Amino acid sequence: MLHDLLFRIRTLFRRPGIEVELEDELRFHRQQQLEKYLSAGLNPAEAHRRVRLEFGGLDQIKEECRDARGVQLLDTLARDLRYALRVLRKSPGFTIVATVTLALGIGANTAIFSLLYGVLLRPLPYHDPASLIVLHETTPMVGVVSPSYPNYLDWRAQTRAFSNMAVINSVAFNLSGIERPENITGIAVSPNFLSLLGIHPLLGRDFDPSEEKAGAAPVVMLSHTLWQTHFGADRKAIGQTIALDGRSFVIIGVLPPQFRWLETVDVVEPVGVWMNGNTSYRERGERGDSAVIARLASGVGLRQAQTELEGIAARLAQAYPGTNDQFGVTLRPIRDVFVSEIRPAVMVLFAAVTFVLLIACANVASLFLMRGIARTREMSLRIAVGATRGRIVAHLLAESFVLTFLGGFAGLALAVVAIRAAAGFIPEGLLAGANIDLNPTVLLFTAGIATAAAFAFGLGPALHSTKADVQSELKEGGRGTTSGAAASRWRSILVVAEISLALILLVGAGLLMKSLSRLLSVDAGVRTERVLTMQMSLRTAQYRKNPAILNFWDRVLAGVRALPGVQAAALGTGVPLTGDHSRTDITIEGMTPPKPGNYPHPDVHIVTPDYVTALGVRLLRGREVTVMDTEDSPRVAIINERLAQQFFGRADPIGKRFVFSHPSADQAPPWITIVGVVGDTKLYGLANPSRLEVYLPFRQVVSDSMTLIVKSATDAPAMTSAIRSVIASIDKDQPIFGIATMEQLVRFSVSTRRVTFIILGAFSTLALVLSAIGIYGVISYSVAQRSHEIAVRMALGAAPGDVLRIMLGQAARIVGAGVITGAVASFALTRLMSNLLYSVSSSDPLTFAAVTGVLALVAMLACYIPARRTLRVDPMTALRSE
Repeated sequence: MLHDLLFRIRTLFRRPGIEVELEDELRFHRQQQLEKYLSAGLNPAEAHRRVRLEFGGLDQIKEECRDARGVQLLDTLARDLRYALRVLRKSPGFTIVATVTLALGIGANTAIFSLLYGVLLRPLPYHDPASLIVLHETTPMVGVVSPSYPNYLDWRAQTRAFSNMAVINSVAFNLSGIERPENITGIAVSPNFLSLLGIHPLLGRDFDPSEEKAGAAPVVMLSHTLWQTHFGADRKAIGQTIALDGRSFVIIGVLPPQFRWLETVDVVEPVGVWMNGNTSYRERGERGDSAVIARLASGVGLRQAQTELEGIAARLAQAYPGTNDQFGVTLRPIRDVFVSEIRPAVMVLFAAVTFVLLIACANVASLFLMRGIARTREMSLRIAVGATRGRIVAHLLAESFVLTFLGGFAGLALAVVAIRAAAGFIPEGLLAGANIDLNPTVLLFTAGIATAAAFAFGLGPALHSTKADVQSELKEGGRGTTSGAAASRWRSILVVAEISLALILLVGAGLLMKSLSRLLSVDAGVRTERVLTMQMSLRTAQYRKNPAILNFWDRVLAGVRALPGVQAAALGTGVPLTGDHSRTDITIEGMTPPKPGNYPHPDVHIVTPDYVTALGVRLLRGREVTVMDTEDSPRVAIINERLAQQFFGRADPIGKRFVFSHPSADQAPPWITIVGVVGDTKLYGLANPSRLEVYLPFRQVVSDSMTLIVKSATDAPAMTSAIRSVIASIDKDQPIFGIATMEQLVRFSVSTRRVTFIILGAFSTLALVLSAIGIYGVISYSVAQRSHEIAVRMALGAAPGDVLRIMLGQAARIVGAGVITGAVASFALTRLMSNLLYSVSSSDPLTFAAVTGVLALVAMLACYIPARRTLRVDPMTALRSE
């Protein structure tokens, strides 16, 4: 019996499913032998022991057979791959075209997925980032505003929904004591900030809780980059001092290289140290440039935390109505804060490259179908000699995988080039500190899409090549008149899909192009030609008094205005399109005092004479700031057109008065008289509406941080070196930073839309080319296969024009089906990108019509060329060749 089983195992294990059969048979014989021993009077333990001894060898043989079968499968796979390489090497044209097509699709997907992963999916470098929430306050008039520090302290003391909470305030320093002074940025934080995030310093220590109180000793942590560039990555930097704003700060730590925040961070200081020079920050009504980050307690959801914080905000509004009435609170997961602006654009681009890959797969599948028809006799011969359908499909899929491997490898090389190009093309601010690279996750994604692509374009043609009715297939193509009705239908379907996908991409690109064109035509309220801007901040002790600050600004203006080519020069606390502006409440004389959250809340600019002239802001009424507006003259201001219309209507605002903040009845307010009205400017980007604006003379409200605006007669950037020399001659330790022309600020204000349009436009062009190639190939092959029919028609007297109309009519049906399908899909899908559009409907009919016309024209041209070429063939020559 055992010898019989051994023979069956060794001879039949190659049959599919043989393991199951053998297992059932071995189980039967074991049970039979066990019953035999038990009936002979052996006790159960002894009977089981003997059965195990007798059948143990068979189990080993069974495992050996399984191993042998695995080896056989590997050998078969290796043979298929070697044969696939030989076959593809014999068809270099087919191999090159298919490989390049796949490389473009896979490379584009890899590059965009690396962007998507880096920005949206890569885990933030914090402990349990899903539980980190960013908190701000809200008002009915403005929306989201920075929280006040006392309110943060009350939140932290009263909350039960959060296990930890910290405040963060944006700060900046002038770094001196080096060859060229620099302005560096950072954050002032609660001492528990790093521990809340789950981050430990690379070197040194974390902040101490005592450093949250005002009066703390000046200590600072360096970013990893600053530590490397300015201290040579010397571990002995801990304990040394660094000169910031003319003060010595002791370096107590270095942040790890993976540290990431919403903005560039060069240094981190305790909030207590920062409050030493910003005492107003401790007042409840003061709301600077800050945020609060908190970690949800275990088992607490975002909605529960929102409800609790709203309750705390309501209690604070009752306790402090003068500063907190109608102030609410908003909570956002930290991931949303990082990526909210760029997420829609990245998702649109990822959808676009997915379509490009599908078009590439459709193209290669069409090539495989046409190639499969030519190999029908080969497949028939294989079936005739006993090959199963599964073996033939496996062999053809091996060719697909070889092509995909070649295309994937080339695609990775293209992705590396694209990622490097994107690093210099995409503004750093859009990425929120994300790192875009080829990491293991991206490589795994590439392997996944390559595998999916291999099945997508290989499985259908492989199954078609192994149709059971082989003889019928051979007859169908026997005279070369057609590649088979079924194959023709599939190729037509693939081309329809390509045209549809290409139309979707082209419509999206067309909408973005029209949107960007309209956005760039928006009046920013200023003239941008040959205007240079640069920022300065006077932070050292010598500029603690107003006379010293004013003297510095006067000397800067005098020196810059004396430079050759300067037409106008002025200073202001900000310029349009930057989004960096101060706001405050005002009370207009005679108005009924509203609730705290409903006061007019304009952006306030402190400006020098010629500010309006240098920027080209329109002066509508009255006058601009002049040298006569000094600290000893009556206080005056200029307002913008929107503020004038909203609060004065048709009345002339010149001579009207207002006061900052909320005056009390028992105190005479320092009234400010309106002396001019200027046009609105786009402070927060071209796509955002204008806001209320107030302009104050720089001598009446002194600011130590200003932006220099220079209107030149020549190339504006060429003035930078001369201006830098002027400032260095006044104060060699004073850095200038944020150097940009107004034209650059315009481009940056639309950078998300511009980058999205350029990349989507490139993908759309690629999709159009691939679709044109696809339809060209299908029509070329169809025309070639119908050469006999065309020759007969022409031999019987058909005019070339009639034959051409027949061929183009066939192509027009395919193109029409693709255009109609694509238009319907575009109408539905473009709604998803409506938040990227400006003043353009996602179903803009003109864009749809123009894109459809372009695609149809290109597609019909791709059809016309092969059809026209066939008409040049002599009918008798074509018939004789048949």
